Amino acid sequence: MKNSGIRYLAFVAICCVVFSCKQHTGSENTDKEKPVAALKAAADTDKVIPADKLIVPGKSAGYITINGSADSVVNLLGKPDFNDAAMGSVLITWYNKHDTAADKISIFARHNYGSPDEAVAHIRKIMITSPEFKTADGLGTGQTLSDYQKSYTLSPMSSYVEKGKKIKVYEAKGKGIAFGIDSLSDNGVSIFIHRPQDTLATYINMN
Repeated sequence: MKNSGIRYLAFVAICCVVFSCKQHTGSENTDKEKPVAALKAAADTDKVIPADKLIVPGKSAGYITINGSADSVVNLLGKPDFNDAAMGSVLITWYNKHDTAADKISIFARHNYGSPDEAVAHIRKIMITSPEFKTADGLGTGQTLSDYQKSYTLSPMSSYVEKGKKIKVYEAKGKGIAFGIDSLSDNGVSIFIHRPQDTLATYINMN
């Protein structure tokens, strides 16, 4: 009986030690998981693009929307730095801080003559050069052609010359987005947002 009592007490003591170790280990894991979870949450937050800088292919760049009124953009951004209207179409450009060497936003709009709202110039195309504007998956100017090709199937459509550089335009057909690529550096210098059913053949030169 005496030996049985000793064995019982030893068994209880061992169980207490094991339980204590498990609790300690669990506490350590929890403490380690907390900073990992916090870092992940911070990383996810960094991926959120502000609404006024979000590019939505085929729809908008910030608060500028395809099919929206050109006048509404003038009200939003103020007096433009360049304005050219002809034959029912209008091209309007704003430079950052009115510096023609800085980033710019351009819109191409067209009147639908014969329609009830023919007085309104509807936006058909938006051009952005600022790297602050990005798609939901983080694509903006300053990235390479291969970066854009990870998200879109791109086809070369046209080219233009700006500040002595040849810019090749690659379009994601049917998606409402195109990218202007510096032919020398292979970096993106402009992003175009347009109606998905439009093609670059409908565009006037926005540069």
